[in-house]
Amino acid sequence: MDIDELKFLIGQGEGYNLEFKESFSKRIAVDVCAFANANGGKILLGVTDGGEIIDIKITNRLKSQIYDIARNLDPSINVSIYVVGNVLVIDITEGVDKPYSTTGKFYLRIGSNSQQLGRDEIRKFFQEEGLVFFDERP
Repeated sequence: MDIDELKFLIGQGEGYNLEFKESFSKRIAVDVCAFANANGGKILLGVTDGGEIIDIKITNRLKSQIYDIARNLDPSINVSIYVVGNVLVIDITEGVDKPYSTTGKFYLRIGSNSQQLGRDEIRKFFQEEGLVFFDERP
């Protein structure tokens, strides 16, 4: 990805496959989990909700924290991280071993938000992913 592609993405605004974050927080784990449970997506770290690129300090420690988040999902996933200008791009592919959880909770990308799934939604998610077999249904 180059700076022109980044500007194009930012111009599209946040949505089902794109999230802007001004700075790092543990909340990123929720979005990584939600993207893995959906169709994948990108988190642009260093971009405001309004699409403005802000200066953030991109360090190896920051990258390590993001890799740790991905590794600590249950089950763990791989993410790609790269820097474009002053923006850290976290690229999350659609998970192949769904569903994923973080801190024991399941999240899914719904529109431009990452939502925690309730009990019935988790059951439905397992069924839609083919993880509940006919023999096991009451």
